[in-house]
Amino acid sequence: MKFKSFVLAALLCVGFGVSAQQVMVGEMVRVKTDGAAYHPTFTADGQSILTSTEDYIGLKETNIKTGVTKVLSTERRAGIRAPRSVNGMSVNGQNLKINIVEGHKVNTITPNGDNERYLWPTLSPDGTKIAYTVSGKGSYVYDIASQKVVFVGKFRAPQWMGNDYVVAMNDRDDGYQITGSTVLVCAADGSFSQEVTPDDMVAMFPSATESKIAFHTLEGEIYIMDVTITK
Repeated sequence: MKFKSFVLAALLCVGFGVSAQQVMVGEMVRVKTDGAAYHPTFTADGQSILTSTEDYIGLKETNIKTGVTKVLSTERRAGIRAPRSVNGMSVNGQNLKINIVEGHKVNTITPNGDNERYLWPTLSPDGTKIAYTVSGKGSYVYDIASQKVVFVGKFRAPQWMGNDYVVAMNDRDDGYQITGSTVLVCAADGSFSQEVTPDDMVAMFPSATESKIAFHTLEGEIYIMDVTITK
């Protein structure tokens, strides 16, 4: 397995208020994949990652340690992340709205207003919150019980990292193509955010466990990093 070491020389904290939270980044490792791979997602056991093409055609599973890859599907849209289900409840983003699905019941919500476009909604592991992006505005977290909306930051494509944090990307373009993108760890209550990838690397569409983050580059390289959050 090829790897690149990336250790922060100091714990850089970019937050709000008096937050003392910090993210310590350990070694960053490139995962050997069978050709270009995009949109990495950890399997439930954390031992492998699922990847697809840039436009979500097909689905492959790669063992992180051995690099052994097997093809799970060659179908179009097979690489789109399946919604998390918690106690029979799941969330999807059909019709650019947030749809909470419980059995045959679908509750469509628009926490930021009916005229907004809602992207990448995802349910927290404990089923209590939804992270999502509002087109052109940034990412938010919605508390299902209280209906409270929290602004996380002007980032996109949030994914849960446990129940209290999300990872997201801050991607930039010149109107025609991507010019840069960094991955951030953000507190779900909006109190804290920190970049965790180098400025000279275009890191996109992250996913996470509570201690690892995966992302892809423009060239279809997959990287995984170890992270520790101090509170």
